[in-house]
Amino acid sequence: MILSLVNNIRYCEMEEDVKNAYLRYFEDYTKRNWAGMLNYFSNSITMIGTGIDEYSYSAKDSIALFEREFEQASEPMKYKFKSIKVFPLCDDVAYLMTIVDMHFVTPNGDYEYSNNRTTAILKKENGEWKLVHGHWSQPAVEQTEGESVPLSALIAQNKELKFEVIKKQKELEEQNNQLHHMNDVKNKLFTIVSHDLKSPFNAFMGITDLMLNNFEEDFNDKEYFHIRLQLLNEMAHNLYDLTENLLNWANLNVSDIKPKLRLVPVDAIIQKQMNVLRPMWMKKNIRINEDVPHELMVETDPDIIAIVVRNILSNAIKFSFKSGIISIHAAINDGFIEISISDTGIGMNPQQLENVFSGYNTTRGTENEKGSGIGLVTCKEFVEKLGGEIQVKSQVNKGTTFSVIIPV
Repeated sequence: MILSLVNNIRYCEMEEDVKNAYLRYFEDYTKRNWAGMLNYFSNSITMIGTGIDEYSYSAKDSIALFEREFEQASEPMKYKFKSIKVFPLCDDVAYLMTIVDMHFVTPNGDYEYSNNRTTAILKKENGEWKLVHGHWSQPAVEQTEGESVPLSALIAQNKELKFEVIKKQKELEEQNNQLHHMNDVKNKLFTIVSHDLKSPFNAFMGITDLMLNNFEEDFNDKEYFHIRLQLLNEMAHNLYDLTENLLNWANLNVSDIKPKLRLVPVDAIIQKQMNVLRPMWMKKNIRINEDVPHELMVETDPDIIAIVVRNILSNAIKFSFKSGIISIHAAINDGFIEISISDTGIGMNPQQLENVFSGYNTTRGTENEKGSGIGLVTCKEFVEKLGGEIQVKSQVNKGTTFSVIIPV
């Protein structure tokens, strides 16, 4: 009993001595007192540090690692022990465990070490406790309390990876849809270029070849030349309209057109398009009744409105009989402007009406006029850019009304 009590007292004193020796070493270490710190190192000290390459099997290598740390962070550091415990192994050997928070100051900024864990082995040499081995470690940043492996971090990482995969998948789907769309545009362009553009040029060449072949014979025949020049003029106008519609449609499909809004007079836009198409409707002796107030002003994109009005009016002329009547009306109702263009032409049956915006409705006009079938498609898409819609009413042999409705 007495021997056991004596041993307990002796080990308690030993624990206190080891603890105090370690605290003196640690004070010199944190104050960056190099000479004082070395006094507590054994000649055979080894270590494992928190750095990737911080491990040594000799005193020389251990001291070299401490030298490197002192160079990289030479300023004194702050610290706070959370726990410290000594475990005697025999009369002259003990190991010690600590948990401590540390604050480093470096030229590139401060750094916090939280919950730094230390296992140190101290040995009594020549009556002094010396550090023979030190093992310093940091808990993984990703780990939370109660985890031996970073489960929470892995779950969060997997969620993040899953989110990124879904995001990339959506991006790829969007790109794939864009590629499909661009391929459709390309195919449509090739179809139009190979057929609708090629036909007028063939007609041009046919008429000019005929005129050249009969040039000497028909040189003085004014009527002959007048008829053929008139045909060439009509073909030129048709080709121009076709090319313009094609360019508008292609531009709309390959670029993200954003409307440029400004306050504009609706009447002026409509009058300009009527003048552009004057040769077409005067040739058919068509009367156009325009009922648009001069003072009607709206904030919209005038270029888009011009394209839409020109296409719809051109169609109305194309499908009107000679001496027909076209009516143009515009007014604002409940925050919307409605521009309606009505004709008394051939009209459309239910199937044609259903496919009017399909892009493949290429019915010839009353005088065999031909289009590409993309003019109305372009109009619909342009009007939708303005947040509006186009409504169509039609009856066979009674005519058609296109109503462009746009918010203002």
